[in-house]
Amino acid sequence: MSVEESKGWRMATGIAIAIWIVFAVRLMIADVWDETNGMLAFSAASPLLDKLRFVLTQSLGFWRPLPTLVVTVVLHFVRDFDVSWRVLRGLNIAMLLASLLLLLRLTQSAPLRFVLTVAFLFSGSAVITAGWYANVFDASALLLVLLGLTLLLRERDLAAGIVLGIAFFCKESAALALPFLLVLFTAKRITFKQALRAGIPAAILGAIYFAIRSKIVPFGGEGDIHGFAPEQLLPTLVNLAGSLWLQMLKGWLPLGFLALAVFFVALRKPRLIGATLVFLAATTVVYWGMFGQSQDGVLLSHLNFVGRLYLVPVTLLLFLLTLERRTLFLAILCVPIVLGGVLTWRDHARFQRTYKRIYRTASEASVKPLTVHYPTKPLDDTVRGIRIGDIQDAALKVDPRTGRF
Repeated sequence: MSVEESKGWRMATGIAIAIWIVFAVRLMIADVWDETNGMLAFSAASPLLDKLRFVLTQSLGFWRPLPTLVVTVVLHFVRDFDVSWRVLRGLNIAMLLASLLLLLRLTQSAPLRFVLTVAFLFSGSAVITAGWYANVFDASALLLVLLGLTLLLRERDLAAGIVLGIAFFCKESAALALPFLLVLFTAKRITFKQALRAGIPAAILGAIYFAIRSKIVPFGGEGDIHGFAPEQLLPTLVNLAGSLWLQMLKGWLPLGFLALAVFFVALRKPRLIGATLVFLAATTVVYWGMFGQSQDGVLLSHLNFVGRLYLVPVTLLLFLLTLERRTLFLAILCVPIVLGGVLTWRDHARFQRTYKRIYRTASEASVKPLTVHYPTKPLDDTVRGIRIGDIQDAALKVDPRTGRF
């Protein structure tokens, strides 16, 4: 490749990053769901040490101390509801861009770097992670996992294992780094000794994390957001396989299965395919019960945020394709990836506009609190004067399918 061609690809990569940042900023429309709950909980006028102690010792339905501590500190000092959620989304954007830089260091091929940038940033997982600060867990876990793997490829095995272990304290999905070591070994990117020297400290730290977590949030119990109902395993497997490269649950599963087939063709080697199947089986277990159904055209749904679940596993698969230099196949996979990203951006923008209208209506209302009938996600916003829930005589009623009043 000539110097001019390489320069052109590098310029295209820079332009793609700039475009993504612009769209991420434009997606800052309104705080929604857990963003609002977080601001209400941690911007209250109570001592910071009390808040930090609560985060470290109490259940929020999960226990992910490292990113939760960061969010708590930010919300304690930035209490303006028009500012704080934007600051935290900016933090997610910064972590995603840092993760991209680690990915780009895997190759010197300018065309591959461009395709990798598109595949990573313009995905449903990156869009929703940048567009909802509650995804700070996924963003931080991914960053640490990629940092650990980068250290591993540089033969800093022990340091890699420690970083991978610390990632558990961001989100449980960091556990996927362990079966991914098998993938890297099978691909002959690391030795068996390297896998052990990194995997053992990572596994020890992971065990410590789960031991502490089980004391605060009994694993699989009623207070745990993770469920392991046997009847949900097969639907999780099917929907995850069909949506993996779409990174959404909005339909299009035939295209998703076709993309999965293209991915396996790209791997070529039977042993590598087998190791990757083990990795995907581990992903199914980690996300057991979280891919059980399609969004089915309902706008105001928890599945609006499902893209976050793909961030770690799909990025690790992009990591593999980059190491294997599968530029053409990665470019083909950009078709379902970008489709999922566009649909996720569109629907998340619509989702936020519904809440922005609620906030605007509340600010203009003469009677407070403004009541809204929407039982799925109750909210008692004492700052804006809004109460959302199963309120039959509410001033407003939201249609979950369309987001309209």
